[in-house]
Amino acid sequence: MADYVVLNRNISHPLLSLRLKFISPFHPSLSDSYIPSLLAKSHSLGLRNLTVEGCIDLVPILPTIFSIDSLESLSLDSGFYPRPGPYHILPSGFTLTCLRSLSLRLYNVEPASLSQLVSELCSLEDLHLSASTMDSLSLSSRTIKRLKLIISFDYSQLHTLELFLPSLESLHLHKFDSFSSLFNIHGEFPLLKRALITLVTVEGKDVNAISKLLNSFAHVEELTLSVEESEYVKRPKPILLQPGKDLLKFPNLKHLDVSLCFHEHNFEAITMVLHNSPALESLKLVHKIPKFTGVSRGRKRKDWGSKLPRNADGNYRYAYFRNLHLGENRKEFMKLLGKKCSSKKRAKS
Repeated sequence: MADYVVLNRNISHPLLSLRLKFISPFHPSLSDSYIPSLLAKSHSLGLRNLTVEGCIDLVPILPTIFSIDSLESLSLDSGFYPRPGPYHILPSGFTLTCLRSLSLRLYNVEPASLSQLVSELCSLEDLHLSASTMDSLSLSSRTIKRLKLIISFDYSQLHTLELFLPSLESLHLHKFDSFSSLFNIHGEFPLLKRALITLVTVEGKDVNAISKLLNSFAHVEELTLSVEESEYVKRPKPILLQPGKDLLKFPNLKHLDVSLCFHEHNFEAITMVLHNSPALESLKLVHKIPKFTGVSRGRKRKDWGSKLPRNADGNYRYAYFRNLHLGENRKEFMKLLGKKCSSKKRAKS
């Protein structure tokens, strides 16, 4: 079938899309010429969209893939759990001038070669990158507008994240495991409007890295933040703001959506953010109920209860406000938060 559809096809019938899915991660065809010949023929047929998934080692065919200069979108997904091992170097020097969308889920990639590859793609607008087993990551591009970055299972602990993306408009950052090792965060994206941040397995030791991260997005207009604290943490601790440190300020923020456990420390941090968001128009706060089973069995429910003000439905699990740019609505909203803070202070006194 592959011979009929691809290898025996002529240029009068262009092949616009090709998807190769490997059932076995160690497919024997990579060691012979069949797959490269399939890709080479696809190249001659003006291939525009290529997806390769399920192969744990794509390195042998990467030079052939990156030589297909007609590609407009490319997705490479090894599809398997990352393991420590030697870095693989991505090819460079190819002129993929038509490539606008790139999705990479490759493990044990040498960071410098990844950075060089991204910088060479002169028309790239969409980048979906799953990064792991690297201690630093630097991305630089003048054309990328949308970035989805998934950082997971860091055997070597990512300590430096640099993003120099002057055309970036939308960012989705998903981070698994501890954030504490990430002590160098640098970002330049003056046009960024929307940021979606998902943090999983967060602990109190991550607070400095998270504060730096949030400060990098201080000029966004839309911010969605979802945080899941580690099951191993028995008592709530500050995770968004370090007590006594500089406050987060969002002068352009219009829409804020936050899902996390609104225990005392998190509620105080979000309240500080709201006081420094003068342009806010809509707000959604959702209390994420933590686990009380398994390794988290020793938690006390009273410590992890929601500190959100009671809503119109009579519960503390969510708060939703619209049209906060209108004076009366914002006044009522701040009154509710102020009342909750005041009652808490009186209780302490």
